[in-house]
Amino acid sequence: MGGSLRSSGSWDEVARGYLRERFGVEELPGRVVERARGLWLTTADLVPEGVKVHSVGVRLFYLQGKGLKPASFGLSFLGERIRRRRVEVTLEELERLLLGQAVEKPTAPEGYVALAYRGDVIGCGKAKEGKLSAEISKARRRELLSALPWEKRREGGAHHSS
Repeated sequence: MGGSLRSSGSWDEVARGYLRERFGVEELPGRVVERARGLWLTTADLVPEGVKVHSVGVRLFYLQGKGLKPASFGLSFLGERIRRRRVEVTLEELERLLLGQAVEKPTAPEGYVALAYRGDVIGCGKAKEGKLSAEISKARRRELLSALPWEKRREGGAHHSS
């Protein structure tokens, strides 16, 4: 499927096929709908007429002219269901990625991947020619960077009481 936009079938089918093929996700807890230049996972049956809604669930993909781009929050939400294209990073690599730098990952599969730290999917990454970069919004990067001092203390074995 390679991220191409749908040529036939529903967006639900396209999203499920992409997630199954790329990330090994076998089941989604809801249905996929198109809204606001994206594909969203929702359990809502309907949105009442005339009601302005910003989002209808969890964004799984951004719709781009060249194809689908996985949304970091969607990958994080599906974290335990993702069986393929998970790239585990160290704390040092995570910090560099969040600062906008690429890291060497020659074994990472080309294209979009699920970035994982200590087994938890933290967002979307992209691998190209052995280099890995983060495809995470600047706001989310700042949030994650602010948590790194605690993580560094934890990895260093330091204990503190609250």
